[in-house]
Amino acid sequence: MKAEVLILWVGLTLCCTLICGREDVKENKFAGVQVREPQTLTKNRRQAEEVDAEMLDKLTEVVEDEKTKSKKKKKTPEEIEAARAKKAAEREAKAKKQKAPKPTKKPKPPKPTKKPKPPKPTKKPKVPKPTKKPKTTTTVQPDIKQPYPDKEEEKKLLTKLGLDTSIQPVTPKEPVEPDLDDMFKKPTSPTKTHSELDVDYWHPRPDEVPGRYPDMKKDVTTPEVIMYIPEESTTVPYIGAWYEEYDYTDLAAKKQEEEEERALKEKAEKAERLRKKWEEEEEERRKQISVPAEPKKCPPLGLESHRVEDDQLLASSQSHHGFSAQRGRLNMQGSDNDEDLYGGAWCAESEEREHWFQVDARREVEFTGVITQGRNSELHEDFVSSYFVAFSNDSRDWTLLHDGYAEWLFYGNVDKETPVMSQFATPVVARYIRILPQSWNGSLCLRAEILACQLPRSHHSENEVNPSDDLDFRHHNYKEMRQMMKVINEECPNITRIYNIGKSSQGLKMYAMEISDNPGEHEPGEPEFRYTAGLHGNEALGRELLLLLMQFLCKEYNDDNPRVRRLVDGVRIHLVPSLNPDAYELAYEMGSEMGNWALGHWTEEGYDIFQNFPDLNSILWGAEDRGWVPRIVPNHHIPLPENFLNGSLAVETKAVITWMERNPFVLGANLQGGEKLVTYPFDMQRPPISLTDNRRWRNNAEMNEDTWARIQRQNEGALRETPDDAMFRWLAMSYAHSHLTMTETYRGSCHGDDITGGQGITNRATWKPVVGSMNDFSYLHTNCFELSIFLGCDKFPHESELPLEWENNREALLSFIEQVHRGIKGIVRDIDGNPLPNATISVEGIRHDVKTAVGGDYWRLLNPGEYKVTAKADGYTPQTRLCMVGYDSGATPCSFTLTKSNWDRIKKIMALHGKRPIRLITKANVVKTTAASTVAAPSIDTELENPANTHDIARRRRLRLMRIRRLRLQRLQASLRTTPATTMTTTTTTASTTLPPETKRTTSWYDSWFPVDEWSTENPFDSVVFDSVPTQDYPFEYTID
Repeated sequence: MKAEVLILWVGLTLCCTLICGREDVKENKFAGVQVREPQTLTKNRRQAEEVDAEMLDKLTEVVEDEKTKSKKKKKTPEEIEAARAKKAAEREAKAKKQKAPKPTKKPKPPKPTKKPKPPKPTKKPKVPKPTKKPKTTTTVQPDIKQPYPDKEEEKKLLTKLGLDTSIQPVTPKEPVEPDLDDMFKKPTSPTKTHSELDVDYWHPRPDEVPGRYPDMKKDVTTPEVIMYIPEESTTVPYIGAWYEEYDYTDLAAKKQEEEEERALKEKAEKAERLRKKWEEEEEERRKQISVPAEPKKCPPLGLESHRVEDDQLLASSQSHHGFSAQRGRLNMQGSDNDEDLYGGAWCAESEEREHWFQVDARREVEFTGVITQGRNSELHEDFVSSYFVAFSNDSRDWTLLHDGYAEWLFYGNVDKETPVMSQFATPVVARYIRILPQSWNGSLCLRAEILACQLPRSHHSENEVNPSDDLDFRHHNYKEMRQMMKVINEECPNITRIYNIGKSSQGLKMYAMEISDNPGEHEPGEPEFRYTAGLHGNEALGRELLLLLMQFLCKEYNDDNPRVRRLVDGVRIHLVPSLNPDAYELAYEMGSEMGNWALGHWTEEGYDIFQNFPDLNSILWGAEDRGWVPRIVPNHHIPLPENFLNGSLAVETKAVITWMERNPFVLGANLQGGEKLVTYPFDMQRPPISLTDNRRWRNNAEMNEDTWARIQRQNEGALRETPDDAMFRWLAMSYAHSHLTMTETYRGSCHGDDITGGQGITNRATWKPVVGSMNDFSYLHTNCFELSIFLGCDKFPHESELPLEWENNREALLSFIEQVHRGIKGIVRDIDGNPLPNATISVEGIRHDVKTAVGGDYWRLLNPGEYKVTAKADGYTPQTRLCMVGYDSGATPCSFTLTKSNWDRIKKIMALHGKRPIRLITKANVVKTTAASTVAAPSIDTELENPANTHDIARRRRLRLMRIRRLRLQRLQASLRTTPATTMTTTTTTASTTLPPETKRTTSWYDSWFPVDEWSTENPFDSVVFDSVPTQDYPFEYTID
């Protein structure tokens, strides 16, 4: 098509040349027209020249574009069709944007309304819109515009103009743009006629054509051009080639095809959109059916933690008294004997038709779910496998929960210990809730917990707590705990220090935080205290309470709280929140309500840390039964058995033992869960003494009342008391009575009757005895008095309950730390002022001693009273003082200064003679000795020089002592006789003195105290307390007795 346009322009150029050549011939014919030439040419020549120059530039660009495009490869029909569609869309968008040229100087011409708009071409490149030429308007005939003339009309016009022999008309094969159609229409003057050859009738305007040759601008002198110039000011400039002609039939067909294609495309797009929308809706519907929306999460109502009272639980029936509705609490533990009064679940009567378990919330709440569990029993496998749930506001009219189609049947447990949670799709507001079991395994037994949210209300509730402290009340895993301790250390760097006491079996560090005015160093005279938690990983409340205590002490110290200041400045506090971090991570993943009673209780290796310490009780009690205490086996700091650390000890236990030995702790407590009470040592039961062993106490006149009372209790059962039993009871009561709810035992304990007598404390051996406990080991191997504090029935309470638990335990935690100052304290030095480490501090009447620390300082926990205290050290003379313990706060100072003794020399002498006892004789008694003793005294050197006489001398002395003691016994028996006759007594005495020695008696004089058959290998003097009265260092004489 472009090539044809170029040929057309060449023909027009030749026509113009011919017209110029015939100018003289046609001069008369166009005479009327030449008259008007001078007037119009002078007015608009400059304007026409500018337009011609612009059109020439555009024509040149079109020709160059055609040459460039001709070189390109011919496109495929698909590409041509795609290009057409693309260009049609672009032009349609531009047509909407630019509907008509905006006038700048003259008003806009009226739009033709009747002529149909020609279709747009799809191939011809878009002609740029002229911007330099000013737009003009002219009055246009309101008639409908005629279409372009066909070939015959064009031929007639060329004949009239004399151009039929110079150029053949070329019909364009492709239509031009529809927007350019108005530019080929020339406005005609109403006064002109076709016979006059008016320029308005000539529809091609060479000066407006963009593809015109440049030479035409200079040679335009024809009357046609002259006649066009005056109309320039009254015509609308148009853009487009005048020579483009359209085949409207073809264009209409193509337009219709395009519209059909567009309609099909829109229809397909609409169908695709509808299909996608339908798929999305279907997918959303499937999600709503298979995966319901995230249900509302609510805390437990409080069955496990006993915040729900017993009278709020009701059931349809019970199998017997021990399996009532009050036993249907989550993680309820039954007694070892299943026939006992307390079972491990609520069990229904099997003969009943309808079974239900009801909970009264006492006010309307939002119920969101139920957690069920089977029966706690070692013999039976009883649990509920499916159930319905019903709600009511008056306990008479009940509504079953529906899932939209039918009554919602919930699936329960598949075993007796693992809890199963069932959540409702939407919360249900009601006061009462019932669980209606439908199927079960074994007997119908159930333990449950209800999930519910409290509705907002104006007045305060007993279960709603607004903590006064701004602390972080949430559960922390291992990383969060470490981060929390780091934040506290950064906030209070001058009083805190973080260190680890060892690693767990999985390599996790057991972190501890020290809180003191001088962290990192032991200050003489400052006692050391410890709180430990997390021995069992699923007991998380103690862990969180210690983290809260760290935050509290740091904040209050910075706020100058005087009580906290005294604690931090006067005590070196150690807090270990997690001694079993591996097990806690396992329980933390399951959550507060989904872990059973045993999940996370043991270490990764299967050890219970609290019961994994060396059994020193058996060593002490065995030595006491043999009379070896304290001469052979001490009553304190009992050494560990050989190779015990290489035996079955957990990694965590070894780390704790090393930590205990490294720091001189005075008082401590380990925080546990599952009950609400405080226990104190002994934790292990002592076996009852046999009748044979009891013979040793038959004639002991030196037995005091306390010892006799203990022996009587031992004969009745098992001895469970420590020598410091009164002090332990006070320490336990200081925590239990400071706790807000621990002494409220009117409803019993968590799993049975109250065993504390309303005091909240008990001896562990009386309650649940264990062997190798941490408390017993701490008491017998170190100076530390340690207790176990059971914080509540729920081992792993919900986060919402942490503020309430903190308020209940805060005062008790602080008050127990302050008990470390109860008793006496001091420093043991020699006469030069040097501290004496490992010196023994003994209190009269208490058969348990303590030792001094590295700096010679000690602390002895005592109740108020008056005590005789003795300090002893190897190579020094013991010293005894009278110390008073008052009721005022703070320990009583009681220091000692010891002098050296010559016991080292005495021990050397005894070692030379087989470590036999030595009878000491002072110089004051030398004058009263007999001749035999006087002679015997200087013979010591001879005896030492001649050991051959040692055996004979020892035999004679032994015989003499036996004879003397026999006489004393006879006199004692004679004095105890009740016979009134004095003569009879004299006769008896005389007769006894004249009797020959009894040859049948072969037992020793001490048989009445120690039976020969049982104690023949013991030293008879071990039971005698030689150090009851301090002896003089010098001067004295000694003989081998």
